[in-house]
Amino acid sequence: MPTFDQDRLFSQRILDAYNEMSRGERYLADVLLENPLAILDQTATQLSERAGVSKATTARFFRLLGYPSYKAAQAQARVEGISSGQSQYGSRMQTFKSHKPDLSIHLQSEVQNMVRTLEQQRSDHLDQAVQILARGEKLWVVGFADNYPLAHFARAQLIRVRPDIRLIPLGSFSVAEEFASISASDAFLAFGVLKRIPQFRNVLRSAIGAGSKVVYVTDQMSRTAEDIATVTLRCRTRSTGLFDTVVPALSLINYLCSALAIYIGESAMERLNMIDEIHAEWDDLLSDHI
Repeated sequence: MPTFDQDRLFSQRILDAYNEMSRGERYLADVLLENPLAILDQTATQLSERAGVSKATTARFFRLLGYPSYKAAQAQARVEGISSGQSQYGSRMQTFKSHKPDLSIHLQSEVQNMVRTLEQQRSDHLDQAVQILARGEKLWVVGFADNYPLAHFARAQLIRVRPDIRLIPLGSFSVAEEFASISASDAFLAFGVLKRIPQFRNVLRSAIGAGSKVVYVTDQMSRTAEDIATVTLRCRTRSTGLFDTVVPALSLINYLCSALAIYIGESAMERLNMIDEIHAEWDDLLSDHI
């Protein structure tokens, strides 16, 4: 059984103990990581039913985390002021006041997040995501604020294997004007990892309202997303450093784009070859004038 400092955050305890949990305990862990508020507004029985596990499994789960009882875990969660699960920079800064982050611990944390992210993916969800990305007449990639680099990277990969990839937001253009081009035959790949702004959910609700399909990539701490997503893929982001990690999200993007190219097949290969030919031609033209 892992040992915990008394001040260890509730969600971090779950992540630290995740590898030692049984399958049933992991179901419960995923419920609480997805919605940390559940421990505050649900009884142990309700939480067990939501995770589809027995009361005995729930009791073992909280003992594994170092709590004598469910009520003790609830009390600690209230002290921590659990809300959205966003990074607790203040408490993390305290950790690094006396020493810098350890590179080997950082590497171990990144690897664990990668492994856990890939292990938790359901094959039917991944297949559904790839089919949505392949069948959309236009494919819109959405990422605001801190998620914009993820969206930009995803578009750079996707444009290599299929045409008509649109980015939201696009420079200084209004999102509302872009939405005039959206139809029920379109698909969305949306990134809501870590920080999410209100406009993000508004965009996705409007996309769903228009009949579009939405693949939503988010973190394990975000709340349920049935109102804004057709299929949701979650990434582990908690880090031992000051900032949470987006490495698992980048890896998931790489996987989805590769799987999409294979799913599309010959037309994707033709597009990749055409791009290579254009690059080769332009390199030749450039060298002639240097």
